[in-house]
Amino acid sequence: MEVLRKAVEAPLLPRTVDEGMRREEITLAQIRRAIPAAYLKPDARHSWWALMRILGCMALCLYGLSLVQPGSGAALWWQIPVLVALWVFYGWVLVGLFVIGHDCGHRSFSTRKWVNTLVGYFCMSPLANSFHTWRLTHDHHHAYTQLRGQEVDWAAHLLTREEFAGLTLKEGFITRLGYLLPFGIVLWIAWNTLRRGIAIRTMLSDRQWDRGKRRLLLSNLLAGVCLLSIYGGLWYFCGFWGMLKYHGIPALVATLTGWLIIAIQHANEDSILYEESDWTPVRGQLVSTFDVRFPAWLEYLWCSINFHIPHHVAAGIPWYHLKEAGRCLRQAYPKFYQEQKFGLVHLRWFYRTPFLEKEEDKGYYLLDDSTSHP
Repeated sequence: MEVLRKAVEAPLLPRTVDEGMRREEITLAQIRRAIPAAYLKPDARHSWWALMRILGCMALCLYGLSLVQPGSGAALWWQIPVLVALWVFYGWVLVGLFVIGHDCGHRSFSTRKWVNTLVGYFCMSPLANSFHTWRLTHDHHHAYTQLRGQEVDWAAHLLTREEFAGLTLKEGFITRLGYLLPFGIVLWIAWNTLRRGIAIRTMLSDRQWDRGKRRLLLSNLLAGVCLLSIYGGLWYFCGFWGMLKYHGIPALVATLTGWLIIAIQHANEDSILYEESDWTPVRGQLVSTFDVRFPAWLEYLWCSINFHIPHHVAAGIPWYHLKEAGRCLRQAYPKFYQEQKFGLVHLRWFYRTPFLEKEEDKGYYLLDDSTSHP
């Protein structure tokens, strides 16, 4: 615990970790050996209990929302705060549901492939995620984390000032817009989420598309049918307000929370990106992310997805073993394990999208903290 306390109080910087690894020539296989084999295997009791617990919380949230019927007058003074609190809590419960689907995508919910697929569709579809589509692009993210030219998520839009100046209006419209607008990163995240649904072809190689286009289209169709069923049923029984109250607003809270967690884990102000000539699996998986600590009850609600280093070192670790696996890695490699407490400092640069600045003698790119924008 003393090691953990010191790590949080004096967080490491990725550039320091990167330079230390260069000197020690550590490999990803060495790092993985610090994780006990028991933490790499799904436990059916833990997996199913987590899913049941989340479904139970969802039912309680829906019941609570059904009891609050905003009207007019003085009752609004307590009804509105209660509604907002229920929406936020429900949204955070849905983050946990997504993480269960995330485990299914990594085949760490169950030892049976068909169970992972079935539960993955069940958890992902209500949150507007096509399970198979998400799994393909997410696997690519794990294989090429922080590698420029390969990243399929929003970080692919980050450019140096020179690269931005060379963009044509037609080819780089979304990228330019993200740099011009306040909170442009949110635009990029939303755009890539939309691409996964309606333009997945643009995110995959020709080989990936040719091999799996039927399954991809079927996966997207299933997600669409699920959403139409949810919103259609709510519209029929509860009207437009019911659509928003019972699913739309909580799902938006879950989506924004997920975006926030992803952004601060891979694109905080100290993040590092690499070109192919300088990228290695260790630099991508260990140097380029860190654990972000939240209150314990919130980490439990979110199924520990904030323990991101062990997840990137060994993606098959079930969520309920991430904390323990992280402790093992921290004890084995205290000089390389990055952990920080969440604070407003992680959000202060989101208002303006940063440019990249290449460190020529280091082989990586940092986020430029200059405030001047085009």
